[in-house]
Amino acid sequence: MPRSDAPDHRYDAVIVGASLGGLSAGAILANKGYSVAVVDAMPQPGGRMGATEQDGYWISWGQRDGLGSTDLAYIPHYLYEAAELAGVTLNFKPFCDKYFRLHWLPERTTTELPAELVVPNNNDPMELLREMVRCFSTVTEAGEVEQLAAGLGKVLGELSDTPTEEAWQLVPVRLDDWLLRNVDDLQIRQIILQQAECNPFSPAEESSLGRYIMHLNHVNGIAVVPDDPEVGGMQGTIQPWYRRLKELGADFYQGWKPVEITHEHGEVSGVVAINDGSLVKTFGAPIVISDWPGWMLTELVEERDLPTQFVEAAQATRNYASETASWWAGLTRLPTVRATGEVEDLSSPWERILWGNGAIRRFYGGFYFPSAFSQKSAPPGKHQLVVETVGSSNQPGREWRRWADARKVVDSMVDYLFDYYSDLEDCVEWSSYQRTDPPSILTWYIKPIYRHPVKIDTIDGLYMASASAEGNGSWIDIEAGSALTAVRLAEFERGQLCQRAGQSPRG
Repeated sequence: MPRSDAPDHRYDAVIVGASLGGLSAGAILANKGYSVAVVDAMPQPGGRMGATEQDGYWISWGQRDGLGSTDLAYIPHYLYEAAELAGVTLNFKPFCDKYFRLHWLPERTTTELPAELVVPNNNDPMELLREMVRCFSTVTEAGEVEQLAAGLGKVLGELSDTPTEEAWQLVPVRLDDWLLRNVDDLQIRQIILQQAECNPFSPAEESSLGRYIMHLNHVNGIAVVPDDPEVGGMQGTIQPWYRRLKELGADFYQGWKPVEITHEHGEVSGVVAINDGSLVKTFGAPIVISDWPGWMLTELVEERDLPTQFVEAAQATRNYASETASWWAGLTRLPTVRATGEVEDLSSPWERILWGNGAIRRFYGGFYFPSAFSQKSAPPGKHQLVVETVGSSNQPGREWRRWADARKVVDSMVDYLFDYYSDLEDCVEWSSYQRTDPPSILTWYIKPIYRHPVKIDTIDGLYMASASAEGNGSWIDIEAGSALTAVRLAEFERGQLCQRAGQSPRG
């Protein structure tokens, strides 16, 4: 009989969680020769960033960590760097020559804007400023548009020219406070806040000035969409990492829920996990990297063993968590837009719904067609439609105490779509609701708080490759950036304790 303190399996590194952060960290280490195990409670890799197949349709788990109405497009920077280090081939295609459509409620009017207003690609900046003025103000006369656009460009230019070091110091400063103190023109203040709602950074007034500056400077380049030949939806972002880890001989323990990260004398020693039958497996390793949200680490490590500042920062991030409710539909064909009489041409991937009667219209949710991007999102010849809204415990009027509250909001948008399209009912072959629990990455991405670090200072060898970690990455690129930092720290601090793959004893 083995010793009671001996692990069932031993590796150089154990990855807790199979979302993008964990998979990319594991793939980089495995490509460097480390023996790697990935332990995750879900039956397939991807976690909240992935998707699952049902009858030929790929259903995302809350899409992009909880905000599906922004579709599948994003601008990767750290993801490319991580892929190069891991030897991963990403199946992306460029997202270009698109616009996004705003739906203004309760008027039920629409506006079409260049996609560059959300994902800049360094086209004519003055024309984009004019588009912002035309859409987000009441100014129409050409000379006034030009004058207001110039003033808007001056303010945004001042923000963009802020040094990164100063921007980090400005993280706790709210965007609306800075605008009120530094911008005299009310229309410019409102244009900036309304455009932020469309990103969406709702409520825009609570946006961090420092993070808004870094967003302006970081989110630029060519946006891409996953288009994997084997899987659909956001699983197309996940699957290349999974395939590479399997090629490199990493072991996957899907369906095994991590319940404890073990440590002795200030050093990590491994992970304990259980399956659906509550059977136990233990994993020994000098490196443990988790992609769980920071506040969930207390489920695996006693809070008293974690740095106080880490726990406080993780909790501050958690306070901005939100949940999502959505309506998914399989379509036999694309519907017809009532106003034009033309069949939906999928030229607008971003269908944002803004609601209200105030000066700033609130991001209410949105809809999109995943099948416009990913070849596997729907069966051949068919399409997929998603309508989604976001609830938040800290935003009055958006709390959901019951499922009926969430469904009421979703149904209001679905009702709008049945009016916006003249024949949607004839196109739907099935539909279903979905509700996802917090977190949603966009709820803390731009908020005026400092997030928790990647490294756990009180436990050597324990790192966080999660979307709730601090870093320069935008949206889902945060996980890839966190993974890169975690791997570099692990190699520098713990690499000498690891045996290479060919020598490590396998469980």
